[in-house]
Amino acid sequence: MASRLNGPDDGVGGLESVTVPLLLETHFRGGTLVVRPVGELTPKTYEQLRDYLLKCAAEEPGAIVVDLACMRTTIASLLTVFPTVCDRIRNWPGVPLALAAAQQPLRTLLDVSAVRRCVPTYHSVSDALDGLDAAPRPHRRQVQLPCEAASARLARQLVELTCQQWGIPAMAAAAVVVASELTDNMVRHARSDGWLRLELRSNRLTVAVADADPRPPQLRVPNLQAPGGRGLVLINKLSRAWGTASRLPIGKVVWAVLIVASC
Repeated sequence: MASRLNGPDDGVGGLESVTVPLLLETHFRGGTLVVRPVGELTPKTYEQLRDYLLKCAAEEPGAIVVDLACMRTTIASLLTVFPTVCDRIRNWPGVPLALAAAQQPLRTLLDVSAVRRCVPTYHSVSDALDGLDAAPRPHRRQVQLPCEAASARLARQLVELTCQQWGIPAMAAAAVVVASELTDNMVRHARSDGWLRLELRSNRLTVAVADADPRPPQLRVPNLQAPGGRGLVLINKLSRAWGTASRLPIGKVVWAVLIVASC
């Protein structure tokens, strides 16, 4: 598929200076989305590229390769757009990002900006696809959850069993608490069906629950005199990082990342 993003002044206009947007072409190579920016990365097109890559990641392709063969810039610091996106999507949705096919002088600017230390960079798109294919595949398990009180028990059972099967039994106690609290929030506050996803990538165990309510959860100091209200406090304490992301076409995903203790 191909995609083009145009600015509001694209077309016939006055004599004033306008920002020429990047042309963003996309196509799939297997399960990997290849994004090709065509044009110049400037301070005014930085946000366009950043937001587009984040939008692509939210649709959860297997990976994203940015083909830099037709992109140019004269400002090395703007290339931090790629580490910024990589950091934003690392925890959720956990989509790998790679760069490929940069030509001179862009290749030199990538070295100057230290982007290569943060984002895998390859000489060609084919090399990037091969590198991504060679990377270890994460373990993933997902189950649908009905809007019922019994879903929290189902989530606890699934997490306990999965941690045993994946060889990380020491993580079960914390992951069970996180999954149970997120599922309970789905039932009590979102009041919708949803799903629970567990993903193990390297030493990071992600526990995520989706629902149909777009409102993000709020971390509040619990009232010691009233029951409940401690779910996110527990999740914040047990996880390395947690957050929320929009879910297409509607709703949200609340996720938490636990670091797997070394044996």
